[in-house]
Amino acid sequence: MLKLLACLFMLIDHIGYYFYPLMPDWLSALMRLAGRLAFPMFAWGIALGYTRTRNPVVYFFRMAVFAFISEIVIRVSHQAAGISWSGTNVLVTFALSIVMISGYRLAMHSFFDVIGSLRPVSSGGDALSNSRYDVKLSLRGITLDPRAGLPAGLLMILMAAFASQILKPDYGLYGLLTVTLFYMARDLFDETEHLKKSLQFFILLNAVFLIIRITGEAMPVDWAIVQTFSIVALPLCEQYQHGRKPGRLVKYSFYLFYPGHLALLALLSSYLTALG
Repeated sequence: MLKLLACLFMLIDHIGYYFYPLMPDWLSALMRLAGRLAFPMFAWGIALGYTRTRNPVVYFFRMAVFAFISEIVIRVSHQAAGISWSGTNVLVTFALSIVMISGYRLAMHSFFDVIGSLRPVSSGGDALSNSRYDVKLSLRGITLDPRAGLPAGLLMILMAAFASQILKPDYGLYGLLTVTLFYMARDLFDETEHLKKSLQFFILLNAVFLIIRITGEAMPVDWAIVQTFSIVALPLCEQYQHGRKPGRLVKYSFYLFYPGHLALLALLSSYLTALG
């Protein structure tokens, strides 16, 4: 349900973007404002998906493959429509966020490995021998020594951040950190605090990037402020996250809907503009 709701807000946002010359300014602005709710919902879903996946490597490669296919579809359709397309699509952001989360887990969770010692004893509790058998206990699923896990994890985080600056995917580093912070809220705190901590992390992230966007003149001030409206999406994420795990058809429908609706909107807006 959450993914479907996010797709709806994304569609509203993109209709407001592609058809803004054909509609009143206030309507386009209102649709773009509503669209700010879409990305946090998708980011929440990616973080949740990471906690559910059995194999993060497969999760990454599946996202990367769909990101590559989507990029081709979007670029070809936009070129045909005469609309410029800069950077790369949001699935690239999600693929890189999986790398960043994996780096976080590798850096932090390797410290939870401990050594358990076993020694044969009699029923009375007396040791039968001086032999001791050491067993490594991986409490968080990471089996790498912290001396290797920490630098390797930090390297993965930096690589993901660097790749976002090179590839320039939609939402960029802001998007990567959003997904990672949502995952950290799940990883570090009890379920009862997930929403509270996610809200705190997300408000702080938006505050930092608001300052960067305004002072760096990366985007108009009013648009930078509008982006903070995305915070409103988090209570909706909490409300709809407890639904039944989506089936395969629903799970993969987003990967098809995302490039498909962008291609159709670009071509349709170009056609209607030519008619007008």
